[in-house]
Amino acid sequence: MSKLTLASGSVRTLQVTKRWFNLLNASHPFAIRFNHDEVVGMVGRQYDFADIKRIEIHNTGDDELHIEYEIANIHITSVADGNVKIVNSINVERIEDEVNVIARTEIGQEINTLNDIEIQPHSSQLIINASANRAELMAKNISATPAVLRFGGAQVSNSNGIPVVQNGTFVLSNGAALYAYNTSDRVAKVSLLEVMQ
Repeated sequence: MSKLTLASGSVRTLQVTKRWFNLLNASHPFAIRFNHDEVVGMVGRQYDFADIKRIEIHNTGDDELHIEYEIANIHITSVADGNVKIVNSINVERIEDEVNVIARTEIGQEINTLNDIEIQPHSSQLIINASANRAELMAKNISATPAVLRFGGAQVSNSNGIPVVQNGTFVLSNGAALYAYNTSDRVAKVSLLEVMQ
């Protein structure tokens, strides 16, 4: 195993004498350049340098880079070293169809704290209009007396929508309009907070 330390913005040239470059540890991602090409160096990756004789390690980060690597003529397959824990896992016997997953992460830029809204007994009401700029909305049932509110679209009623009991919170992760129906015999109250994109 070899170790290498590079200052921020610096470059180190390595002669590749064997085929496989295994990156065992790195303090942060960096660039590996070779033959007028570039890839990102990240922990756990293995690079096949069969036709490459020289690579450059570029520390593109603001901090000092520390890496540990091996160069070998054999292909090494990595397995977890016991530090992975899976909770509430699902056992899959077989996959019959391809599953495409799109993951996206959004960071809210602003939080709007809105006025509380009262909903009359056995009636529905628009809680908040649709907004393309909203990332998330939290609606909390803050009724003074036990009341079940049902949250949903314009058709929400006593028999449809997501029920939320007193002190419960409903979270909407998009900018759709939200309605609430008060199933109780008393006035109910909702507190709102929205996170904007």
